[in-house]
Amino acid sequence: MAIEALTSGIFVYEYLDGKRIEVHLAHPVYVKPFAKKHVKTDKVDARVLAQLLRMDYLPESYVPGEDIRDLRTIVRHRASFVRLRTSIKNKVHALLAIEGVQPPKVSDLFGRKGMVFLKEVELQEARRTALDVYLEVRGILGKKINEVEVVLREKAEVTEEAMGLMSIVGIGFHNALLALSELGEIERFNKPKSFVSYAGFAPKVEQSRDYTRYGHINKHSNGFLRWALIQSTRAAVHSATPNRFQRIYNRLKARRDEKVAIVATARHMAESVYWVLTKKESYKE
Repeated sequence: MAIEALTSGIFVYEYLDGKRIEVHLAHPVYVKPFAKKHVKTDKVDARVLAQLLRMDYLPESYVPGEDIRDLRTIVRHRASFVRLRTSIKNKVHALLAIEGVQPPKVSDLFGRKGMVFLKEVELQEARRTALDVYLEVRGILGKKINEVEVVLREKAEVTEEAMGLMSIVGIGFHNALLALSELGEIERFNKPKSFVSYAGFAPKVEQSRDYTRYGHINKHSNGFLRWALIQSTRAAVHSATPNRFQRIYNRLKARRDEKVAIVATARHMAESVYWVLTKKESYKE
């Protein structure tokens, strides 16, 4: 059977797989060019999938084993909460900026001293109400993250692969597990460029005869993996320990803006992840 990898795709895949039916999960982005017709119905889509499967030309999505899928669910759950909390923090900073309020010089605005300031700062009434709600939601998210953390520590096994990734400066326990759960088996990537593309750090390329144009990075990739590597890169470039990623970042930032420099540096970190997992060795500067 061939089915598209949509929101309900995994449910259908697991059901059919449990019935011992051979299932192929089609990547919807790469199936789309074949299915682009004036008449688009379920019957037409089904025929396209059937023909692609018959010709052994079906662009398939990778489906990891059950253990990795379970780990991925927990790790993604925590990562989603962390991303929501980061969004709330950014909204708080925006509220302060709107009123021209300069936050105190503390290492963490949402630490003990910073929270005292946020709870007492005077703002226009509607914005004060919004700030109180943001702080309340942030507190709830913090508690939920801690609850998921307990489950993750109980179920996640710190493997040699995880230890290898944690030897890369900037990659901690959570991002190591997130990276491993998202990529599954490193053996399915035959070269660093393939892994870099999967992580979303390869630029789009348009080439025709002597003309070659490089565009923005390809967003049709693994968003969670890209997010984890960008967060790890930010940690590495701000580390107190001098490292290779700092040197690359500083060189790039001298001629590009901060976001572009971070993403370009994250590409180098992605290559390091590939070689650490492929060679089964710890990271070396």
